[in-house]
Amino acid sequence: MSSNKYIRDIWVQVMLVAILAAFGALIGRIVQINLSQGPTLTAKANRQHTAWRPILAQRGAMYDRRGRLLAGTCLTPSLFADPSMIRNSVEAASLAGNLVQKDPITLYQQLVADPNSQFLWLARDLPQSVADVFYSIPAKERRGLDIRREPKRIYPAGKLAGHILGAVSIDDRGLEGLELKYNAVLAGHGGSERFIRDAAGRRIWLLSDQYQAARNGQNLILTIDAVIQELTEKALEATCTKYKPESGVAIVMDPTNGEVLAWACWPFVNPNDFGSYPIDARRNRAIIDPFEPGSIFKPFVAVAALKHKVTRPGERIFCHNGAYTIGGRVLHDHHGYGDLTFEEIVIFSSNIGMGILGQRMGNDALYEAVTAFGFGKPTGVDLPGENGGIVRPRHTWNDYSTTSIPMGQEVAGTALQLLTAFAGLANAGMVPRPRLVRAVIDDSGQVIHDNSQPQFIGRAAEPQHARKMIEILARVIAEGTGKRGNVPGYQVFGKTGTAQVARSDGRGYKPRAYVASFLGGAPAPAPKLVCLVSIREPDPRVGHFGGTVAAPAVKEILEKTVKYLNIPPVETGEPAEAIPIRAATE
Repeated sequence: MSSNKYIRDIWVQVMLVAILAAFGALIGRIVQINLSQGPTLTAKANRQHTAWRPILAQRGAMYDRRGRLLAGTCLTPSLFADPSMIRNSVEAASLAGNLVQKDPITLYQQLVADPNSQFLWLARDLPQSVADVFYSIPAKERRGLDIRREPKRIYPAGKLAGHILGAVSIDDRGLEGLELKYNAVLAGHGGSERFIRDAAGRRIWLLSDQYQAARNGQNLILTIDAVIQELTEKALEATCTKYKPESGVAIVMDPTNGEVLAWACWPFVNPNDFGSYPIDARRNRAIIDPFEPGSIFKPFVAVAALKHKVTRPGERIFCHNGAYTIGGRVLHDHHGYGDLTFEEIVIFSSNIGMGILGQRMGNDALYEAVTAFGFGKPTGVDLPGENGGIVRPRHTWNDYSTTSIPMGQEVAGTALQLLTAFAGLANAGMVPRPRLVRAVIDDSGQVIHDNSQPQFIGRAAEPQHARKMIEILARVIAEGTGKRGNVPGYQVFGKTGTAQVARSDGRGYKPRAYVASFLGGAPAPAPKLVCLVSIREPDPRVGHFGGTVAAPAVKEILEKTVKYLNIPPVETGEPAEAIPIRAATE
């Protein structure tokens, strides 16, 4: 009995020693593993049981001045992978390739490039039908693959205002237009989250201390009015369809504050499909393409001639019956004029009369006038890529410049520069800085930045001289080259221009190539609107004069806009003194 007990006690002791030895070995192994492989194994466990996901910010919207949505965001399904959860990359690539119609080999290479990655886009901006098919596949077969909805930029009005709205990349970064200029405001800031997941990759709980919320972008309120924009685009399209030009531009502005009400470039582009258009079509020609303005430039020099007192209203100037020899150069008018008053020189667009005014002013005064109206430098409009035009340094001007510049040659301006300068005349000599954004607001409607107060480039003309020029330009419509720009019931003022297109090599002008333009505004003498239509290289077999090609489009835009905005005609009192109706040139 005692012998058995003794043997049993020894066995128990042996077992205890063995167990303690085993525990010791286990603890030793744990210590060894922890010391030698601990960081690696911990990282592996974290990858298996925790996951990271980006939280995408929603891009801010753009609205017209009356709150109509021009650019917004919707959510579309996109397919992504978590390579760390995929057990068989070949099968996953095959499934994804069949689902989104992509090469499985390419997808496989993406999946195995970084097997520890937890987030990889495979296909984006998918139809809802693809998402529906994906969710019909058993969960175990699509392990490591998932669908998430991400923001997609949409432009509900299609091509409306496409050149100024611009476009964004698939990653919501601004590429052109306002989308690019205000990308930092519109884009917001993305966030991220980390969470615990189970073996199947399903979320269990969020790690709150590793969560960073996204901050959505802010919204823009534009100066554009969608209705005026639409009627401007229709008028421009009809003109370009008829005259088959290389391109065309139309802009409408409030001259009192520089707010742009409409801005169109033809051919149009649809920002919903911006990338499908050739680069040339995507260019915002109104601020990128300067051109010699021709006769629409004459009012800016003529008003400066009044400022410098080299002439006066009513002065009669001999215009040499259509041919004026200056040194080795001969200036021509399309019709031979004898004496013309200062007013008639502008009304009938006499090149010789303007050349004589240029001679009286001299190059210093001419240079001052040109730069005072903003030519030679960007207007500062809130769009990227603006061209400052071409005004050569004063020291390079010669005797030819003295008579060429008053006719709108040897200088080049963009469509926006020309309309902005014209707005300065309409605004009693103060040139406004053009604007496209009135305010930046957040999602609650709180104003973050108020841009509604007008800014000015500077004073280019004295008020009395600017008002006199508007009177003269009203007579251009009634009696001169701009009759086709007349709006019944309103006193429209304006100036036509037909300029030659300079050769790209700088050697003269392209044959039979013109820019047909018309600057117009209404109502005089208290203008509320100014408008430019400029048509580059219309088919000369159909027509190429500014008064023929561009003036009717300005008439249509102004006529519909004054009615839409309920702008009443302004009483003008007694009509201006009648002058003989004569043939006019541009």
